[in-house]
Amino acid sequence: MSKKDTSVDAQTIQLAKAQLSKWLLNANNYPLETYHIATLILHQGKEGCFAIINWWIDENMLQNHVYLATNEQPNEFKMYSDKGIITCVWEMAVLWYERNLWIKYVLKRPKKPDFKMYLNKHLNSFV
Repeated sequence: MSKKDTSVDAQTIQLAKAQLSKWLLNANNYPLETYHIATLILHQGKEGCFAIINWWIDENMLQNHVYLATNEQPNEFKMYSDKGIITCVWEMAVLWYERNLWIKYVLKRPKKPDFKMYLNKHLNSFV
């Protein structure tokens, strides 16, 4: 999502993709089960581009990390969630959508979660 345009520019998307393997190492921060499924939100805001990456751990908790590539340093994402930020009101729409899918396809099917259906659902627009 972008404050300026219809989407984040391709260069920033590639920069974020290049960081994914490093960011996903944060899944090891807690000795809890993870599902090796993550959600990445790129949000071009007034400060720069926020990268919000999160995944479900221990069945129903969301582990969340926020990075920022500032307007002054657009070619480098730096950790931002250590300053206490979680997410903004616009990003919460995506997280709410993910939450509902997680309940429907995983939590309500404890013996046989349907991760394939969960991953095949997409949020294409919101207000």
